[in-house]
Amino acid sequence: MTTLFGTGEKLERSELLGEDTWELFEAVEASFCVDLGDYEVLCGRSIKELAEEINERAKFPTKEKCLSAVSFYKLRRTFGALFNIPRSAIRPSTSLRELLPWRSRRSRWRQIEKHLGLRLPRLAYPTWALVLSLFAPAALLIVLKLSFGLPLNPIVIFLLSLSLAIPAIVAFSPFARVIPCEEPTLGGLAKVILAKNYSAFASGQGGSSASDMLSALQQLVATQTGRRLDEISPEARIPQDLNIY
Repeated sequence: MTTLFGTGEKLERSELLGEDTWELFEAVEASFCVDLGDYEVLCGRSIKELAEEINERAKFPTKEKCLSAVSFYKLRRTFGALFNIPRSAIRPSTSLRELLPWRSRRSRWRQIEKHLGLRLPRLAYPTWALVLSLFAPAALLIVLKLSFGLPLNPIVIFLLSLSLAIPAIVAFSPFARVIPCEEPTLGGLAKVILAKNYSAFASGQGGSSASDMLSALQQLVATQTGRRLDEISPEARIPQDLNIY
């Protein structure tokens, strides 16, 4: 009976481990610099349990500083060095839309990432650009059929639209300039950067604590899944309660 139950549990976990879940665990490993081992074993664990597992494996030094503050000050120095923005003009509540104008946002984002030497989340597509890139190929094919009488039946239009979807998304990539922060402020970005690069701060900037690690993991999960931070509870199971596969 034990063998059968164990086999069934392993199969159930294997079914839970989809692409989104795999990418989430990879992001966790990259941020906290830990080897989580077999991802299937982690499926079904809560975020709090995963944070405890990371804490045991990482063995960061004891906390001495607030890591969110360390991240903010590092980010503030970067804006000052790169864009000559006075320190007095940069606060945690400062809007990123002011610091990163739409026209130069992509180039500034790359400069910030290079200067920090840390991983930043990708700038996101605005909803209108994503929708347009998905439906534009089908609309174009329909226009060609109606205007020039091309022999395109619905199945051919559907298949061609699928094949053209990725090129269309790439073509709209210059419009990917939405700041990927629930709070589009410098303080909000500092928290996201900490969540994606936790080990870099905890190892050399001031240590770690269990509560800081749990908070950073919740922020990382929210960033990776595109959900609000207040929707990511410590008891949420991965991936069942995160609406990912």
